[in-house]
Amino acid sequence: MVVDDSIVPRTAAKAMLASTAELRHVGEASSGADALRAIDTLKPDLVLMDVHMPEMDGPSTARAVLAKHPATKVVAWTVSESSDDLLRMMQAGCSGYVLKDAGPAELRHALLAALRSESPVPRRMIPDVLRRVAETTPLSGGSKVTLTSREMQILRGAAKGHTTKRLAKDLGLAAPSVESHLHNIFKKLGAGNRGEAVSLALKLGLITLADL
Repeated sequence: MVVDDSIVPRTAAKAMLASTAELRHVGEASSGADALRAIDTLKPDLVLMDVHMPEMDGPSTARAVLAKHPATKVVAWTVSESSDDLLRMMQAGCSGYVLKDAGPAELRHALLAALRSESPVPRRMIPDVLRRVAETTPLSGGSKVTLTSREMQILRGAAKGHTTKRLAKDLGLAAPSVESHLHNIFKKLGAGNRGEAVSLALKLGLITLADL
């Protein structure tokens, strides 16, 4: 399902989704309020959501959607490369972030990655976002979170934006094993996705900017 207050992006997204065999466009909404009503009926697996909308913006809508439908994946879709916008959407629980200048192949990759819980984020944005988190948040006085050496390897790979497939190849693991380790990392850190896990790890001092 596509949520955007402008018809042009909604039409473009629908056209791009039509060329993707694994995904089916089930509906659209032009506002946050419309989205909440439509999602109750359509029950989409994934919502592609604009960040900047009048009245109810992307973060507010994402938060409301996930409160009612926690299993739904929400991916932010925007022209904005602002790290503030990315942080606000990820803090609202979004599974990922894709820019509107992405072509059909990149959009398809991002949406399928979100469905696999891989938290897609444009790689060129990751360093700026994580540095902002590290520089604006005071480090806690000693982490009480203990990660295994394998979990630390995976966390550092996630901080570099590596996919599950890349992590599995680099570490000689099966993809389900990587996902299992990621799940344990999220649980220990109290994180909902990779971006949040890396942000929290930076705040706790488990990793540093040198790991990015």
